[in-house]
Amino acid sequence: MAENNKDLLGLTQEQMDKMFSFWTDVMKLPTIGPMYAFSKDVSSYANDFVTLGKVMAELKANMDGYWLLVNTAYTRAIKETMERAPKQLTSRDDFENYRRAAIEAFEDAFTELFASPEFSGVYGRLFSSQLDVSKAVQDIAEKNFKALNLPTRSEVDDILKDVAELKRGVRDLKRSLEIKYDQARAAT
Repeated sequence: MAENNKDLLGLTQEQMDKMFSFWTDVMKLPTIGPMYAFSKDVSSYANDFVTLGKVMAELKANMDGYWLLVNTAYTRAIKETMERAPKQLTSRDDFENYRRAAIEAFEDAFTELFASPEFSGVYGRLFSSQLDVSKAVQDIAEKNFKALNLPTRSEVDDILKDVAELKRGVRDLKRSLEIKYDQARAAT
């Protein structure tokens, strides 16, 4: 009977009720400071973390595909090395032949892998998934910085642009003043 009360997460109904009760009590705390900002956007945070979970699952699937291709190429290279290499390693020439066979087998297997359209597609999806995870984490961090009344990344980026423009303006002013000073000195 207790098994029937478990949901997909493996929690009993009593555990879920306690957790819900705890968060309900937390939500009743005074509505000031960062807790208010966090509690105000709970559904938004939930959506952000669901999105993060989805992109992480996609990343794992793409990473599994990538490593499957790499492991297949590695296994093929090992097999070819064993087929090409001498069966007995008794002399210096045998070791040298083994080394050459291994280098050729690995070079062939991985060159073929990296040149394949399948690898390009898998690697592109993996890289895209990594960027998606990074963006999802940055979005969550930016929201938290805003709630804590800290400058967000976009605000810092704007400040950096303004500083770069100011530096450029000061440099241009210095140049024009030096030119005018040189012209005034030459005129006297």
